[in-house]
Amino acid sequence: MKGYNAIPLLLAIVLFSACQSGRSVPDITDLPDIKPAPEYSFVNYDGSTVSDEDFHGSVYIAYFFFTSCGGPCPKMNSQANVLQAEYADAKDFRIVGFSVDPHTDSVERLARYAERYNAQVGRWYMMRNEKEVVAELASKGFMVGDADVPALHSTRFVLVDQQGTIRGYYDGLDKTKVDELRAAIDYLLEGERS
Repeated sequence: MKGYNAIPLLLAIVLFSACQSGRSVPDITDLPDIKPAPEYSFVNYDGSTVSDEDFHGSVYIAYFFFTSCGGPCPKMNSQANVLQAEYADAKDFRIVGFSVDPHTDSVERLARYAERYNAQVGRWYMMRNEKEVVAELASKGFMVGDADVPALHSTRFVLVDQQGTIRGYYDGLDKTKVDELRAAIDYLLEGERS
């Protein structure tokens, strides 16, 4: 009798565990309109000049990093690499990284870094500008950085919609928040197709 009752319990535990191991994407029915994304013009790792207008009509995530960062930046870029692969078929999805250390992060260094993470030209941007410009963009434009110490950048991805409106902030080091980001990206991309 004891063994008989244990089997359904064991089966329930196995099924529950199997369900938990897959990607759980929350259901999104709406996203806030936080504020317009800032205007900017930066130099990409391929040497081209890129501005916010180049992303009009696309859903994109913006984030801040620097190539010599040994802390959260490799994790953020690895997560961006996963998102790039997951949304490879979404023609209007982009990833936009801004270096907070332009003194070190030359175009050539950014190009090597982009290659390290398999960033696809035209899909994933890693850009640079003057330190003061980046600091202002992070702190006042995207509201995720410290203008006085840009290296103390946020680990959040900023989600921007097709009209250039910030729709959310998601901690790139938190699996649950990254799953929420996926759901929000799906919501925006689906809205574009409807």
